[in-house]
Amino acid sequence: MKYISVFLLVIFSNLAALSIDQWQNIRFSEQNSAGNVYLRTDVSQSSINTNRLVYNSGSGNTEMDLSLQSAGTYQAMVNAGTGRTYYGLRKQVGGAPMHIVPLRYTGSSATPALNLLTKVNDDPANDQASANHDIVAEYMTISDSKLIVGLECRGGGFPTSGGFFGPYYSYMVGIGDPTLDDPYAPGAVAWALHYINVAGIYTAGLYKITGTSISDINRIGAIQSTISGNTLIMSCDLSLLMNDPQFTAWYNPDNPSFGLLSLINTISLSSGATQLDISNGGVIHPVPLYVDPQTTPVGQIQDLTLNIEPLDMYFSTQYTKAADRFNWGLSYRTEDGRYYPMYTDDPEYATVRNYRSANLIHVFPEVDQEQGRVWVERIPDLFQQSNLITYSFVRGVNEPENLQMEVLADQLLLSWDPVIQTPLGASIQADYYVVEYASDPYQDFTVLSQTEENSLSIPLSDLGDKAFFKVKAHKIIP
Repeated sequence: MKYISVFLLVIFSNLAALSIDQWQNIRFSEQNSAGNVYLRTDVSQSSINTNRLVYNSGSGNTEMDLSLQSAGTYQAMVNAGTGRTYYGLRKQVGGAPMHIVPLRYTGSSATPALNLLTKVNDDPANDQASANHDIVAEYMTISDSKLIVGLECRGGGFPTSGGFFGPYYSYMVGIGDPTLDDPYAPGAVAWALHYINVAGIYTAGLYKITGTSISDINRIGAIQSTISGNTLIMSCDLSLLMNDPQFTAWYNPDNPSFGLLSLINTISLSSGATQLDISNGGVIHPVPLYVDPQTTPVGQIQDLTLNIEPLDMYFSTQYTKAADRFNWGLSYRTEDGRYYPMYTDDPEYATVRNYRSANLIHVFPEVDQEQGRVWVERIPDLFQQSNLITYSFVRGVNEPENLQMEVLADQLLLSWDPVIQTPLGASIQADYYVVEYASDPYQDFTVLSQTEENSLSIPLSDLGDKAFFKVKAHKIIP
């Protein structure tokens, strides 16, 4: 790959499960009390040489490694401001080009300081005899209206002429279609921010290059440039590229990318151009990567339920959050302090995630009217709680004891002791009792009535000559 495209996206995108080529499902945590957020992204773990997050530390851009958080998922914690905060990414795998998401420039200068640009790549030093012909690094960023690049040499500044009759020196940062492997292929077009001064022939500017002859190199607009020591900063208006139909013919705003390649040439009016040094270059994905501050909880806990099945008992809930956020963990906690982690198979970046606990059927104690709630850990040690739910869970109830019958006028009064325990000894209160009767104890019994009291009055007229009774205690569980 020699030339790749430039990206001019200035419209901010929703970060819902944002994916940028090498970085899939980019998401953030909420902001903690120290003003920090965590960024996570899914990245192929094969042959990674560089995997870094770029951020502005307050005194300029800096980098930190994205650390492996779990299989295929990388994470870093960085400070977030009180407003929208931008970040960049750098990744290089094996012998492939470096891939860059540049940290967006929001200032007003056309040529900002080098420490506000994102490094594209380093280049070997001392591979050229002259320090000012020896590229050691290149940089870039993008703003609302400018494409900004930086070129760093080993020393000696950026002279454009070696004397009255030359030779002349050319410092070029080229851009082009990322699918183009051969810049000399028929129909290939490239663009370059070009720092040069050959009186009457070339002046600094944005050039369009359609071939190898002088007539194929045409200036299409002005650039702004600043030299500071051994660095050259150049910028051009994005509109110059967007107004070029040969640029927009291949440019894809839905999947923006561009490559950047720096060259230093010497130019002789008699023999033409000779390449002195060429950079390693890189692939640029100038998608605006940012996080906005969150001042209120972003998640909603709903449908908290205790589920009891023949061989499975578990708590379940649904957690709905902002699509670009993630939460650390979720658990069910009782008011007396018992703790039951909950799990989900839904991807971390999903807006709605369904959680359940492990099977608790053999470990959960028998309880009556116990209260509990879900705790969501949105950032480390910061929790969001659901409303309390009240539930009961028993494995069985004792049979009613001390059943008594008494005839009062035309009524038969049945009474029994209230059921207040389970067979395992847990204290409960039966929710209701069912009274059944039959005229023959060896026949099927029929439900006569249901009552929440531990007694029942039955009109004698409703009974035959003989009646046999059963009383069953019931406990309502989910």
